[in-house]
Amino acid sequence: MHKNDVEWDVENERLRDVLKEIKKQFDEKRNMKEKFKQDTIETQKEMWQNVGALSISNGLDQIAEFMTFTDMIKTQKRSYEFTRKLQEKYEKMLLSPYFGRMDFLENGESRAEKYYIGISNLINDHYDFLVYDWRAPVCSMFYDYEIGEANYICPDGIIDGKLTLKRQYKINNGKLEYMFDSNLKIDDEILQDILGKSTDNNKMKTIITTIQREQNKVIRNEKYKNLIVQGPAGSGKTSIALHRIAYLLYKHRDKITSKNIVIFSPNEIFNDYISNVLPQLGEDNMNQTTFKDYMHKVLGSELIKEDYCAMMEYILTSKGNLAYQSRIENIKYKSSMEFIDVLKQYVAYIEKMDKNFKDIIVRDRLVLSSKDLQALFLKDYRQLPLKRRLQKIRARILFLLEPYEKQMIEELASELEDSGSYVDQVEIMERSKSMIKNEMENIYHEISRMTEFDLVDMYKKLFEKLEFFIEDSNTEYYKKMDKIKSYTLDNLNAGRLNYEEQPPLLYLKGALGDLPKTSEIKYVIIDEAQDYTPLQYEIFYQLFQHADITILGDLNQSINPFMNLGNYHSISQIFPENNTLIINLTKSYRSTMEITQFSRKLLNKKISDEYVERSGEEPLILGFSTEGNIKERIIEDIKLYKEKGYKSIGIITRTAKEAEEVYRSLKDKIHVKAIMRDDDEYVSDTLVIPSYLAKGLEFDVVLIYNAGNENYCCEEDRLLLYTACTRALHVLCIYYSGKITPLLEES
Repeated sequence: MHKNDVEWDVENERLRDVLKEIKKQFDEKRNMKEKFKQDTIETQKEMWQNVGALSISNGLDQIAEFMTFTDMIKTQKRSYEFTRKLQEKYEKMLLSPYFGRMDFLENGESRAEKYYIGISNLINDHYDFLVYDWRAPVCSMFYDYEIGEANYICPDGIIDGKLTLKRQYKINNGKLEYMFDSNLKIDDEILQDILGKSTDNNKMKTIITTIQREQNKVIRNEKYKNLIVQGPAGSGKTSIALHRIAYLLYKHRDKITSKNIVIFSPNEIFNDYISNVLPQLGEDNMNQTTFKDYMHKVLGSELIKEDYCAMMEYILTSKGNLAYQSRIENIKYKSSMEFIDVLKQYVAYIEKMDKNFKDIIVRDRLVLSSKDLQALFLKDYRQLPLKRRLQKIRARILFLLEPYEKQMIEELASELEDSGSYVDQVEIMERSKSMIKNEMENIYHEISRMTEFDLVDMYKKLFEKLEFFIEDSNTEYYKKMDKIKSYTLDNLNAGRLNYEEQPPLLYLKGALGDLPKTSEIKYVIIDEAQDYTPLQYEIFYQLFQHADITILGDLNQSINPFMNLGNYHSISQIFPENNTLIINLTKSYRSTMEITQFSRKLLNKKISDEYVERSGEEPLILGFSTEGNIKERIIEDIKLYKEKGYKSIGIITRTAKEAEEVYRSLKDKIHVKAIMRDDDEYVSDTLVIPSYLAKGLEFDVVLIYNAGNENYCCEEDRLLLYTACTRALHVLCIYYSGKITPLLEES
């Protein structure tokens, strides 16, 4: 018998033992779960039999007994939930208990310890570790080292030694399909196997079996409070972010839960797309939101607010519009570093400007002088943000007015009683309060005027005297200032709030002390970093100063040519430099090398990032005389690729308007679904989707609808087209009618 045959038998024997232990623990947890469920039902029955319906007449004893029962039920439910999660974990482990093994010989020891690595710990009754969670400190070596010298950091310090073996397994449905020893890179065989397969209905997969050294560096990094991760399309940035969350939840499980973590995704489609990764890793999902959703919720519903998709549609479809250039200049200005300085100057100004306080006088008696109010505003409460200061001043005035008002009501009530016109004391008091309220109406109106906090009005006032807050009059924006002012004020006065106006309003709201507290959030993930402006990063910093922030992006995938980050230097000016680390991922895993090479030519610059050399079909560029011919060919191609076994096909259009038209043409001829809005649900299927909603997603096959020179006509479309092409894993087809885009002629 060959050594390999012996090893295969040994590994199979061990797998059987491990599965037996998992099944035993699974059955135990299932029985416990049922017991907790029955206990809860019994406790509820007992509560209603012994306590019955609550009534004040039954006294405090009944309430105390009721509280005891509810506490018991809560405890039982918590135990049930905890056991249910363990049962789910064992259920996953029965399918694939581990994916790797390493043998580590610690310095000073005579025998190497075997570590089998999976999605969770498995410990038997003798406290032996049968499987180690991939997030455990010791397991970092599996991702960071080849055979030879290695170390890991644990609470006791650095543990040095040697890796004597690294082995990987493919276990499916509890059966060992293959294994191999690896003393090179982890990605060799298993990565090829995973990448070579079609995507399925699991949407986004976990990457724990193929984590690379550079990815592991991001996942486990805790030296820096703020991480900026730049990586090319397909480098696994989002997956890394989610695995980082799983790692933090595991390492700090006594201090944080998924409720302490929030991820800002580009849209709801993307939130849905990534929603299964953490549960696959045995963790609850974190808070998921989008900047737009958070902003719209906080800004309220007084004005008509444009959303991000509507802005993108305007940018991509309205070039012939008379107001287009004015709008573009407005977007660019509101996204600039210059405008951040203006907002900061304005905040400083309104926090110390004269509030035009008036004396508070009631029946010729001075309650509070304007000087006293000014002193409260500028001295006593000066440490508070504006809104809190105004609230404190209002509360102070009302507190001092109360005895005056009470005395006036009592005096009037006495007069009314003496008049003999009223018999009922209640009626006398109601009448007195009503009359004094009318008398005080002007005073209360004046108090409201002096302490009001009207955000939109403040924003308007900024643009009424914008030049006052611009320090440098030699900039290009200063020369266009009058146009920007009038464009902004016309929209605000009409009750419209374009998307580019909303982040400045949100910034003012936060700077002036009017944002909800976020102190329970300890970790923040910001995905698709390139599509946020410097001002939005100011807002993130304002909101989450006490949280650790991980920012992931690719500057080459900036889909909005006018409202984006520009470069990471902008962020480094906002976040503390000594606590911020930029990590560059250098390898792309998503697409075949033919698709990657083709897409990179689109960028029209030298790209040195590596890619996995997984070969596939050359991208196709097909020209047609009409759009009708494109649609006919797309129907044929969808059938062809479905027959070849590809599960997900993305028909990517430039705009939502175009997506709607293409979907209408195809839906009665072939099975196809559509995503038109940023809150549509993601499905792994044949999808028609606009380019700017496809970012972050991936498809087995990508069909770019009409890359003619009328659709992708200029430099501003370059990164949008690049982003669309890089969604493809295995097949990329580009169709056009008329003349091809000049962007592809270059490549």
